[in-house]
Amino acid sequence: MLMRKWIAVSLLSFCGILVYAQTVQDDYNALSQSDQELLSRLFEMVDNGMSEVVAPDFDQLLKKYPKNYLVQYERLYNLYLLGRYEEVMKARKSMLGNKRSTERAYQIIGNSFDLTGDRKTAFKVYMDGIKQFPESGFLLMEVGTLYLLDGDYDKALEYYNKGIVAQPNFASNYFRAANLYLSSTNFKVWGLIYAESAILLAPSDESRHKQLADKIVNCLKESISMTFGDKAVLSVNLVPGRGMSVDEKSKVVYLSFPGVYEGAIIQPLNKMFMEKNQFTGSISQLIEVRKGLVEAYFTITDNLYGSSMYLLEFQKKIIDAGHWDAYNYFLFMQCYPEEFKEWYSANSEIFDEFLQWYNNDPYTLGEGRSVNQLQIFNSYRQLDMFESLRVQAKLLIDSGQSTESGD
Repeated sequence: MLMRKWIAVSLLSFCGILVYAQTVQDDYNALSQSDQELLSRLFEMVDNGMSEVVAPDFDQLLKKYPKNYLVQYERLYNLYLLGRYEEVMKARKSMLGNKRSTERAYQIIGNSFDLTGDRKTAFKVYMDGIKQFPESGFLLMEVGTLYLLDGDYDKALEYYNKGIVAQPNFASNYFRAANLYLSSTNFKVWGLIYAESAILLAPSDESRHKQLADKIVNCLKESISMTFGDKAVLSVNLVPGRGMSVDEKSKVVYLSFPGVYEGAIIQPLNKMFMEKNQFTGSISQLIEVRKGLVEAYFTITDNLYGSSMYLLEFQKKIIDAGHWDAYNYFLFMQCYPEEFKEWYSANSEIFDEFLQWYNNDPYTLGEGRSVNQLQIFNSYRQLDMFESLRVQAKLLIDSGQSTESGD
């Protein structure tokens, strides 16, 4: 089944507000005052689901301004929303491959080829767009999705990760990569990180929020096991092994982030285990375990990865601001609606204070802040062998109980 394609915005939403490109602004200014007002009104109507109604108006504008790229694009975008893909594809030559082309035009034309079953041409359109817009997280995502549909998950992840580097605040690449990682055996930690990042970067997308929150909870519940009795066992299996590598020239030791993450989360889980408190994944337990993870990471490693793992820095910022409980109820409220309802009835003001705090200081990546595999060592504090062994030793558990982990 063909995957439904999503286009974020029309070019006009940038025009005069963010000035997406000077040529687009020039095209807008080239319209008469009445036609500027008409185009703005048409865009609002399209945004309100009235694409069919406004289609004749777009046709009239195109007749009046046949060489105006903005008019051409807005009409094309509306045709795409109407599912008139053949008409969209016919515009390939006139809309692409020139200095006035936009990444959005490459996206909707490529999508139209894909949706009509011509993935080969869709791939070529996307790749041509990437040549012109190498920092387009949108186009890199589309290429990744073509590989995903073909069952080549490694290549899909390669392009999703490239898209994350290119456009770090675009949530959709994290969303798609998180779903792949969380369904894997060896990359669960990256799935947890990407899933939470995707929620934070698009907090108003309730459907994806619920899907990702459910997967975070399920991943932890499936990866953490506690048995009590004659042989008490805590088993944490988030990674197959806590890897490390050594740069032969500099002798710097690099600890694998997923292994450090697993070592850090075992600290609060071991405390819960010693208290014979079975892990069930409730919000109250997630609050405790996730806070313990952050505290263990900063205490034991002294923020080893710096802002290359900004999610942990952001989580510590939330803890320091006193919003940790509210934040976790926000993350997991759709997983446990009754637990959230009970907590919220007594803490609505606390919840609202967190939301206000987040709106004033949202999760923003870029400019040295990252949360992806490709940049995890960008701010890494260099360790020698002695220091790396010290960190790893502190991440091991010696509880006096029978404790197993995934290393």
